[in-house]
Amino acid sequence: MARTLVFSALLSAVLASATTAGAQTPTPAAPTSPKAAQPAPTAPVPAAPAAKPAPPPPAAATASPASAGMSDCTQTADRAKAITACSALIKDAGKDKASLAAAYQGRAAAKNADGKPREALADLSQALYAEPTNAALWTKRADVRANLGQHFRSAVDYSVALKYAPNTVAALLGRSDQYRRLGALPKAIEDADAVIKIDPKSAPAYANRAYAEQRYGKNDEALKDAEEAIKLDPKAALAYAARGFAKLKTDKQGALTDLKKALDLDPKLDAVTDALKKLAS
Repeated sequence: MARTLVFSALLSAVLASATTAGAQTPTPAAPTSPKAAQPAPTAPVPAAPAAKPAPPPPAAATASPASAGMSDCTQTADRAKAITACSALIKDAGKDKASLAAAYQGRAAAKNADGKPREALADLSQALYAEPTNAALWTKRADVRANLGQHFRSAVDYSVALKYAPNTVAALLGRSDQYRRLGALPKAIEDADAVIKIDPKSAPAYANRAYAEQRYGKNDEALKDAEEAIKLDPKAALAYAARGFAKLKTDKQGALTDLKKALDLDPKLDAVTDALKKLAS
């Protein structure tokens, strides 16, 4: 509990700093006072000649270079082409913040898919500089941070996303997972609860809640949530891990079966690997 309280205080401080820094925009200069109004002319002003009607647009309009460039920027078949197209759009966007954010986001997606998550992170930061209240961008940057193992920073980014869009399932799920990894188990459970209220069929939410409950010593609740997660998604590795750990004291063979299944589904579950080694010794 003490660890959770310290974590909450630290997260609140960093969150306040992140939102303040992200939302900073230059203050426009104050307008100069207008010149004194000139007296109106006494002579009548002749009416301007009527403008000629504009010619009708061609029957088949072609796509603008910008729209064609954005199409290339967001396509996923050729990452190199996407990065080149996005870079060109960034260069041409000038001070158009929406265009800048979209181009940086597109390039970040291509770089992340190309195995360059740190470059993707830098591009998402640029996108957020252009659009600091864009919850989707905060969520995407949090996802990249999570994959890089930056769990605390990822939790902060998810928290900012949720400040701007409180019911975003992806951000709630992501933050629940980061809280679990950081050991802030009550908060992990709380976020999973919020997801399940929005989407009662969310297998990841049940699985994450089960794992956090098991680590928090709530084995009965963990078993129930793990069963629900597995029913919704038979390949929910974290649910098998949670159920396996919850069974260790009462059903060692059942625990062994579940932990092996969890590791087959996700070989990166280090805690499961360690537990299986101990059970085998």
